[in-house]
Amino acid sequence: MTGTLINASGILLGSLAALLLRRDLGHAFEQRIRYLVAIAAMSIGCWLLWKSTHGGLWDHLRQFLVIMAGLLAGNAIGLALGLQKSLSRVATHASDALRKPELANGFKVSAALFCLTPLAVLGAVMEGLSGDAWVLALKASMDTVAAYSLARSFGKGVCLSWIPVLAFQGNLSLLCRWLQDHYLNPNVTDGVMAVSGMMVFVSIVLILGVGKPRLGDYLPALGVTGVLAYWLW
Repeated sequence: MTGTLINASGILLGSLAALLLRRDLGHAFEQRIRYLVAIAAMSIGCWLLWKSTHGGLWDHLRQFLVIMAGLLAGNAIGLALGLQKSLSRVATHASDALRKPELANGFKVSAALFCLTPLAVLGAVMEGLSGDAWVLALKASMDTVAAYSLARSFGKGVCLSWIPVLAFQGNLSLLCRWLQDHYLNPNVTDGVMAVSGMMVFVSIVLILGVGKPRLGDYLPALGVTGVLAYWLW
């Protein structure tokens, strides 16, 4: 729960700071934050891959193929379910809501944006399976800046959005921890961590705003890779 608590605290602090300071963040400052977060994402992604893969050359090749197969199959499932389209609709709704900021509206939109992102799922799963809070700490840095900007537009409603983040990510982490303790073997955990590392690494493109990788459609790869890793890792 450490990463979730950091994330929730960042959202609360960012929104409160916006209400107290009453000034916008400069574009140059936001860009510097983006670069720092991108470097952190690259480091965390590489670290997760390094930590979860092991053995000799053949073992690493087999594990890489498992990751690729999991990503391809997971993407096919995500496309069929329309996961990224659903997430995009949330972003579109947030853009429309900026034209009519209200207390309740600000809470609903900011809560959806903070909860319904690929990193929210990835981070909570990682913390539950391995106890590592780095992915959620990365998300917290982005959410803090986002909460500041959202609070400037929506006002006090954004301050309450830490509550659903705490509930969603915390419960997901606890569920994964329970599964890890009772059902999952180390191969499954390593497989899920490895594919998560790959997805975190790819998120650099999204963080820097130089592309729009459809990470939402790849979320089923967590489960698919876990199943494949059980037999092939």
